[in-house]
Amino acid sequence: MYDAEHLRLATPEGRELLGDTTWRIGPGDRVAVLGPNGSGKTTLLRTLAGQREPDGGTVEVGKTVKVAYLSQEAVELPNHLRVLEAIQEVAGRLQVGKREMTAGQLAELFGFGSSSQWTPVGDLSGGQRRRLQLLRLLMGEPNVLLLDEPTNDLDTDTLAGLEDLLDSWPGTLIVVSHDRYLIERVCETVYALLGDGRLTMLIGGVGEYVQRREKIESAAVAPSSVASVSGKSAGEQRAARKELSRLERDLSKLAESEKRLLADLAANATDHEKVSELDAKLRDVRAQVEAAEERWLALGEQIEG
Repeated sequence: MYDAEHLRLATPEGRELLGDTTWRIGPGDRVAVLGPNGSGKTTLLRTLAGQREPDGGTVEVGKTVKVAYLSQEAVELPNHLRVLEAIQEVAGRLQVGKREMTAGQLAELFGFGSSSQWTPVGDLSGGQRRRLQLLRLLMGEPNVLLLDEPTNDLDTDTLAGLEDLLDSWPGTLIVVSHDRYLIERVCETVYALLGDGRLTMLIGGVGEYVQRREKIESAAVAPSSVASVSGKSAGEQRAARKELSRLERDLSKLAESEKRLLADLAANATDHEKVSELDAKLRDVRAQVEAAEERWLALGEQIEG
């Protein structure tokens, strides 16, 4: 679908993402793009979506391509409509593989029960607005989906519904996400921006990305301060395992905090000041989860090694 002939993109710092190579994305491809914050993932998606011009080279898009881009930014929604009306404003039904779903059925799948489907859009919380944004994109029946952190602000049930939907969705999919489970379930190919300004295909998937990031971060530390579990004393091995256990307890507590915040958001959906405060807390908790998960993965692979 996308045929990026000599595509060259650049981060805000001016580093090239693809150099002089060609990146082709065909019908039905399911691609994940990984990388640390600031590496250029969103820049890449925005360029593919046609929202910015590449700093060099060209982007060629097939004539039959219909792109839908879910950004991390808030978008304008019809606040004067109710949730179901806002979905039906785009379309009343959606064909997903062999299954046809009504706007109401899709709303249910994304956490809008029969009563909340009649909630005014202007009264929705930040997470609910994001879900509605994705629903409206899907109802437009695109054949290419560009998703920038699609699992942000989704509760467990809604996340499971999204995974089921994407797993059976027949179009081309490009996902930027820190959610390892989502990537491994719905994507077939993994690329990464590893801080060297280039887009690299990872045959080993997310596991290879974690290993490469660990090596890059270790190389950035002075040799005298590099701490590796392998080859260390029994005491250091025990310390590493204790940290692993602590991280598991921390992740469990953070999961409970996230659950409580999501419940509070639902209970205070009409109090915009409270929603803003809770959204900020939720973003902070999820940032802590991301950092803890990355450290947990790195420690686990070091101990296994």
